[in-house]
Order: sequence, then C-alpha cells, then structure tokens
Amino acid sequence: MRSTRIWLIVSAISLIDSYRCQKINSHLRVASFYNPLGNLPNETINKMGMIESKLIAMISKKMNFTYEIYVPTDVLELGSPDEKKKNGSWTGVFGQLVRDEVDLSISFGPLFYSRYSVVDVTVSIILDDISIMVPYPKAIYSAGSYLTGAFSPMTQVFLYGSFGLVPIALWIVAHITKKGERDLGVIFMFIAAVALGQGGYLRQYGHYSFAIRLIHGSWLIALLVITYAFSGQLISIITTPKFDFIVRSIEDVAANQDIQPLIVNESSTQSEFEDSSNPIFQAIFNRVKENPNKLLVSSSSEFVDLLLTEPNQVLIMSRLLADSEIQEDYRTNKVCRATLLPKVVKSTANSLYLRKNSQYTLALNKKLLLLRQAGLSEYLDGTFGQHSSRCYINQKSMTGGSKQNGPSSPLSLYNLRGVFYTIGYLLLICFVVFVCELMWHCCRQM
Repeated sequence: MRSTRIWLIVSAISLIDSYRCQKINSHLRVASFYNPLGNLPNETINKMGMIESKLIAMISKKMNFTYEIYVPTDVLELGSPDEKKKNGSWTGVFGQLVRDEVDLSISFGPLFYSRYSVVDVTVSIILDDISIMVPYPKAIYSAGSYLTGAFSPMTQVFLYGSFGLVPIALWIVAHITKKGERDLGVIFMFIAAVALGQGGYLRQYGHYSFAIRLIHGSWLIALLVITYAFSGQLISIITTPKFDFIVRSIEDVAANQDIQPLIVNESSTQSEFEDSSNPIFQAIFNRVKENPNKLLVSSSSEFVDLLLTEPNQVLIMSRLLADSEIQEDYRTNKVCRATLLPKVVKSTANSLYLRKNSQYTLALNKKLLLLRQAGLSEYLDGTFGQHSSRCYINQKSMTGGSKQNGPSSPLSLYNLRGVFYTIGYLLLICFVVFVCELMWHCCRQM
C-alpha cells in the first residue's frame, strides 16, 4: 500500500509539467551543509541531507536549471545575526545569502521575522518537530513495579481480602461438616504458608494441604479474570517494561534547575528559543545564556556521545536530525543509547530561502505550490520518514503514563522479554526455597 501511494504521488507530480510555469533556465549557486550535497569529509548522510538531495534534483529538473553547491565556511547551520560584527551581517547559510554568495538555500528551516527581513522565503515544503533527546532509560523490572504496574488498586484490595475470606470460608465449612481443621488461627497460618509457596500442613490429616493450595490458587485466578475482562490488556500491562525518564516534557526541563538543556549553536532551534515569547522557552534560553560555552554545542558534534557525557543533560533539536543521529548511533554501537521523548516541543513548517528580492522567488514559489498540491510534503516525509523505531519509546511505556483502554495490540517477542525475566526470577526463588526446606528437613532428621 505504501509503495502504491508513493507511486501515485510521483505520478501526480509528473503531471504538473502540463502547467505552463516559468522556467529558470540558468545556473544557480545553491547553499547546503549536509551530505551528500555538501561533500563534507567524515560526515555521514542523514535524513536531512537525503531530503535536500531529492528536493534539489526534483526542482532543478522541473525548472530547468543547473546548480553548484556552496558550503558555508563559518558554521554548518542556517545561521543567525553575527553578534561580533553587529553591522547587519549573518553567519552560516544566511550570511551567504546576505553577501550574495549564493542564490538559493536548499537547506530548509522555519520562518522567523528576523529571517524574513533579510532573505526571501518560499512556501512551506515539509513539517518538522522540535524534540528532546534524552539518554535511553533502563527498563524497570523490580518486584514492586511488577505488582503496582500489573494490578490495579481494586485487584490489590481483592488480593489481600482473599487472605481473610478464604480461611473464614474453610473454617465455616469445617464446622458445618464436622471435618477438618477447626482452629481459625491454624487455618490462617496454613493459608499464609500456601500463599508463600511453602504448602500447608493440617495436623488432623498429617499430609500437605494440596486442596488448600488448589482452592487458594483458583481464587486468585478468579480475581484476575474479574478485574481484567480482557486478557490482552492484562498481558500487555504485565509484560511491557516501564521506563523512567529524567524529564517527561519541556515543562520539566524548565522547572528542574539541575537539568542542563543543550541546544545546537546557530541552529533554527536556538532561534526559536531566542526569539520566542513563550515563558517556558525564555526560561530555558536564559539558562543557556548563563553558560553558553557548555550549553550551546557545535553542529559538528557527535550528539549522542555529547549527551551522555553527563547524566542530567538533554538535547533540544530538530526531530528529523535527531532521528538520524540516534539511528546512526544504534548502527555503530548495536544498542540504544538515546531516545526522543514522545511529547514534542513544537511542530514547525519549513521553507527554502533565496536572496532578498530574488528574481527567482516568484517562479520557485509557483512551482513549489504545484508540487505541494501534488503531494510533495507527503512524498518527502513518507520516503525518508522512517523513525528509529528500535530506540523509540511510546507514551504508555513511561512510568506513570496513561493506562490503555480496551484490548491491547499483539506484542512482539522483544516486548515479551519481561515474561521471561519474571519466570526466571520465580524459578530461582523457588529453587532457593526448595534447598532451604531440604536442608531444614535434613537437620531435623539428624
């Protein structure tokens, strides 16, 4: 279905040639700072670079122009006003456009007023999110979390209530039938022994109380069936691991002064936080301005390695770029070392940039509008929108996350690993208890 949809979008894009749109018919200087277009040494090809490469190939063919790639020499980012010169100069790609060194930036980004005043901006071509990259949390499999996560409060009430109801029921039956143990205290003791897996021993009969074990076990199973009508939901809650993040949202980053928010220097994310009137964004960027040498990181950094240098750091950046970084790190290390919070900070529409009052702006906007109508944004996002799913954690797997309503979806073998951990722990405990019982029995026989 997906391949058919992409084929239909490509076919629709090809049909726009029937429209008479102005061609550029020239050679353009195009700015980019990602591979493969930038041809940068020791840099991998990420999702942003693939989108740029596909996009420039498409529009150059549709609008009949050739191009040459120019990489900014100061910073490998879109850039910002140059605070050192303070004469209207810009850094990065915008510096190239302002100085008339390039005609077009194929590197895209969101629109801000400060950018609109110095360059021409096209219609939006693709959506991106500002997300928070955090160290990959450890799964919680403790006994306490197993009970609190697997059973609802009502199940806990029924579970502990059964320790009182079942002995009383057995005591009543013994008095009615005039058979069996009639001492309520002794029955309570044996029920506790059964619940702890030690079996029970009735003085009157002189053998282990398999009947009590069977009755009590059946009662517990009945409680689970009553409390959880859908077995799929019960299995999902028991087997899905829970993850405890250092933060859960951008609000947590702003509220916790111990968290160090890292932002890529000269990036669109920095511009978003610097120019925003949102009090949360302002609070975070004020913290960044207090320690810019540490919290403003270079665009050439190994982001996952940098994130893990200290346990209280988070990295706020483009989701497209973060996905690529996490996926590349996973290929290298064969383990998830970072992930993205399920809750995004902000969604942004991204555009291309040209020189101010460029003669190509109108023609390019017309062509991009036609491409958008034909499904350009969906095509780009669908072709390169493969998330690093192996390292992605959804909202329901976070500790304290929302409970699932209704039956759950089928679980993979990877998600069922909690079952095997639990079985292994229980077998180990049973073995230890068995050895202890055997040693006690041998000591008594000596």
